[in-house]
Amino acid sequence: MRVLTAAAAVLACLQTADAFGTAPIAPHAVRATFRAPVATCRTPTLSGIRTARPSLQISMAAAKDLGEKRSVGDKDSGRFLDATTPQRSATDIYAPFWEYAAKVLKERLGADLSSYPIPQGFERKEASMGKGKRESTAWTQSYGYQTTKLRQIRAALVNGGPNIQVLNFVIFPHMNYDLPFLGLDLVTLPGGHLIAIDMQPLFQTDAYKAKYATPCTDLYDKHVKNLPWGGDFPEEAKAYFSPNFLWTRPQEDSVVETHVFEAFKDYLNRYLDLVENAEAETDAGKLKDIADRQMSYLKYRAEKDPARGMFTRMYGAEWTETYIHDFLFDLEQKMDVGLYQVGKKLDCETPLNFLPTKVSTAGVSGSVATGAAATQTVYFANKKPWDM
Repeated sequence: MRVLTAAAAVLACLQTADAFGTAPIAPHAVRATFRAPVATCRTPTLSGIRTARPSLQISMAAAKDLGEKRSVGDKDSGRFLDATTPQRSATDIYAPFWEYAAKVLKERLGADLSSYPIPQGFERKEASMGKGKRESTAWTQSYGYQTTKLRQIRAALVNGGPNIQVLNFVIFPHMNYDLPFLGLDLVTLPGGHLIAIDMQPLFQTDAYKAKYATPCTDLYDKHVKNLPWGGDFPEEAKAYFSPNFLWTRPQEDSVVETHVFEAFKDYLNRYLDLVENAEAETDAGKLKDIADRQMSYLKYRAEKDPARGMFTRMYGAEWTETYIHDFLFDLEQKMDVGLYQVGKKLDCETPLNFLPTKVSTAGVSGSVATGAAATQTVYFANKKPWDM
């Protein structure tokens, strides 16, 4: 999940002690994955990674040379990312990505694709950013779908101007399939781009890697030469990534528009190949293991969602917590109230939609913070880019 943080979130000046929870790393190492609202349905609103890659750790002296002289947790860690940051030319860099994904979903999933229920008032959210001549409206637009094999397919597009653009695209399989999760997180901030693309595994066993990672190694080998490794990360996060994880931090828009776009297309289509060939699991023991791993993954992400602080400052705590637990990571809540049954779609009468919607005034309310300073520094404080 990842959304607009007024005035360009904070990343270019962070080191890794904060960003990764380890030793200091180069600035731009932070990754913001946002998740945002999507199409509404009539549902009640309820409250083995490649270790051979070289480490990018640097000394504090090197960090000073890169412009950041304070520790990551300092209140002004994002002081360089103010309104004077040069604007990039691409104002909607991820629009082609979403247009392609929508086309592929419709073509490949066909009649089985239907809308996924979203709590009312969460399909689109807007907030004012900046003051005076610099005031502008940032928005978060989300989309949600489901199939008989895929419990939730969701995309969040965020736009806070040329220097804050996000596409977070995630697919969660039903709990009677041992499929990995698809995570395509593309973030653009003043300091550069933060790209994380992977089919995130349920298990880290050799058998699971042979089943799902090995058949996709060709994609990794194809794209990694143009998308170099973006930096080390903590041990606790490794369980949630595959050996084919593409994590990179390009500076040029052209790299995103070409090499990242091609990787995005390839990983999405290969994942849908896996879905097409997947067979439902019936063994009780294996079904329990799948359920346990899915819940572990979802709880990890809900607890460590780096968008929480930013959403709270922009839309208020009530809206944020409802959004995180009742939509972004809603499986536990849906199961608790008896709405989700393994392998079955949720009831949803909303027609399929792949286009922006109007802001709804209904649903959970929350104050909307204004001004770049309100969200710029706080959002990335104590956040790890691997808590996706």
